[in-house]
Amino acid sequence: MFDVESSNVGIISVYFGYVTVHTISSNKNVIFAYGTLKKGRSNHDLLGKSHFIGKAVTVQAYGFYLGPDEQATEGSDIPYLFEHPSEGDQAIKVCGEVWEVDEFTLRQMDQLEGHPNWYQRVQASVKLDSGKEISAAIYMMPGQPRFNLQIISSGCF
Repeated sequence: MFDVESSNVGIISVYFGYVTVHTISSNKNVIFAYGTLKKGRSNHDLLGKSHFIGKAVTVQAYGFYLGPDEQATEGSDIPYLFEHPSEGDQAIKVCGEVWEVDEFTLRQMDQLEGHPNWYQRVQASVKLDSGKEISAAIYMMPGQPRFNLQIISSGCF
């Protein structure tokens, strides 16, 4: 149980019959990672001391694409999330992970994502595997998808 009058959000998880309650403190930030910040991906180390809340999917469908990383010197592909897909492309609900991060980690993520000049950090509703819907920060590309991007139809990078 958590105090409804506080600014904290309670997350209840059930694993193997054990119930755990995690309260997101008011000095922490909730983010939704759908790309290279996810477990096992190239930039996940940035979340090293952060708290994993759970897997989730976006409530809204977006334009979700794969393409070359314009900021990297090597030729790796990364996911791009747009508010709307290109004309003729299907909007996709995106799979990812929800993390609680401190202010220092959020600033590091902003630098990695080029916020606000490349990706922009915005709030979005996501649905945890538990069924609970919460608001989380998500990094989104402004404008329209470019022609050289391939749609990620599965919703998972």
